[in-house]
Amino acid sequence: MTRKRSRANTEQRFQDAVVELVAESGCAQLGVNLVAERAGFDKVLIYRYFGDLDGLLERVADSRPWLPSADELLASVPGDPARVLAELARLISQHVRMDAATHQLCLWRHAVKNPLTARLTADWKELWKELPVRLGAGLDYEARQNWEKACALLALATEAGLMDEAIDLSALDALSNELVAADVGADSPAAVEEDRLPTNLL
Repeated sequence: MTRKRSRANTEQRFQDAVVELVAESGCAQLGVNLVAERAGFDKVLIYRYFGDLDGLLERVADSRPWLPSADELLASVPGDPARVLAELARLISQHVRMDAATHQLCLWRHAVKNPLTARLTADWKELWKELPVRLGAGLDYEARQNWEKACALLALATEAGLMDEAIDLSALDALSNELVAADVGADSPAAVEEDRLPTNLL
């Protein structure tokens, strides 16, 4: 029993070491030797417990949510479409910036491929895929398309902001003006489903 607790604690120390190192300096020097040194254990244990460094990084990637969920975000946004976009950008940026490791992974995800950056990329894509579906629920086809375009642009703008890059938001402002506030029951589920059917089947 004691041995199991000792292994669990050691594994956790390795995982904590990865998060600390990523938070401090991103993925540039993330290696077995540095992780072992930070954890205070022999690097042989990384191979024994996790298989290799990627195995450890996969465990860390699975250990926590890196981004807020669509539910969390949408529970906090106002009803006005233009304000929805601004608030989504603010909430996501705040969440990422408050966690140094997540912020570093955002900065590194296009430059380095490893299980951590791959997980953040997958979560990022999934979040921005789900948001327009939720925001456009019950609206007509054109309104749903506008939400998709707006969220695609907002994803780029939010990521650029996290990298402290200045970008022109005029296209997003123009799309915001075209968005319509969700009208519950505006479209029946059948009507919404019908205009999703491929036109080549008609």
